[in-house]
Amino acid sequence: MASLIGSIFSGSTGESADKIIAYNSTYGAAATAQAYFSAALTATTPEVRAFLAGYCSQSLTGHEGIMNYMIQKKWVNPYDQPENQLSTVVQESLSSFKAH
Repeated sequence: MASLIGSIFSGSTGESADKIIAYNSTYGAAATAQAYFSAALTATTPEVRAFLAGYCSQSLTGHEGIMNYMIQKKWVNPYDQPENQLSTVVQESLSSFKAH
């Protein structure tokens, strides 16, 4: 497993690899929460709806934890202008793409 991770992040330093993993994790957690939320909305029974809503809450909590870590590391500035936030995400995407 270490060789697989090493080959994926071979061009990245420790911090930039952490940043890439954090960004990917936030995207994954957001997508998971959205999928569970959609499923909960379309569920017909209260039991299934509650079950799916619980998983949605867990995904949101995970996303919040990762995002707080990214804010603490100053990789993300939630109070920055939307245009600057978008520019930062695009730059991070391009730099992680070039690292591979």
